[in-house]
Amino acid sequence: MAVAPITGMLRRGLILDLGIGLGIGFVFGNAYWYGYHVPRTEKRDNFYRKLEEERAAKASA
Repeated sequence: MAVAPITGMLRRGLILDLGIGLGIGFVFGNAYWYGYHVPRTEKRDNFYRKLEEERAAKASA
């Protein structure tokens, strides 16, 4: 009984694993960036913009 050679299987599996890993990483990276980071940064910027406008209004009054 002969054993089948495994020459191309390791390379194919490695490419598949890397492709899946990079794809999942890209999807979750974008989900974090646009789902959490960008909205949180906008809220922070709006808070400080409002704070600065209130400070400027008090200084000019």
